[in-house]
Amino acid sequence: MAFKLLSSLVALVATIQGAIAASPQLTRRVACPDGVNTASNEACCQLFAIRDDLQKNLFDGGQCNAEAHESLRLTFHDAIAISPALEAQGIFGGGGADGSIAIFSEIETGFHPNIGLDEIVEKQRPFIERHNLGVADL
Repeated sequence: MAFKLLSSLVALVATIQGAIAASPQLTRRVACPDGVNTASNEACCQLFAIRDDLQKNLFDGGQCNAEAHESLRLTFHDAIAISPALEAQGIFGGGGADGSIAIFSEIETGFHPNIGLDEIVEKQRPFIERHNLGVADL
């Protein structure tokens, strides 16, 4: 009895997986001008070039090196940054990846939690300029 129930359950799961695999993608994709990549939004196509450039020239061919670590740290610190003084006044104190550490690097990298991020900000700057990208988009 238990084996029959288990067999039925396995058959049901296999049927559902087959139906999901056979169904067309639910998200429409566009072909990017590079002829290699596709994206769900055409505006995202320009990001593939900077991804490839970063992988090759900053992350040593996609290695998890110090620059990759510091880039991740920069993204994290940029995204969680808030103003306790504004929050205490009941005003939205910021937060969110807005590129503020790179935009105001002379000030932002002086804060204790951000010490050392000035190096990766400067290493990323040529990539941002070369690809005509905003720092928040990176």
